[in-house]
Amino acid sequence: MVWLKGKKTYIVASLMVAISLVHLFLGEIGLAEFFASEHMNTLLEGLGLGTLRAGVAHNIRH
Repeated sequence: MVWLKGKKTYIVASLMVAISLVHLFLGEIGLAEFFASEHMNTLLEGLGLGTLRAGVAHNIRH
């Protein structure tokens, strides 16, 4: 599992984004309903988690 070191957070963040976009694109909900739903929160949380991990990784390297 050494090859997963430093990548697990990115995997979780990308899955969060993918799941929320799947709900939008498969037609389960409309665009207006998507912005007011918990799926939008999941999308933003996934993007934020990925950004946070990238910032931490950048600060560790420098």
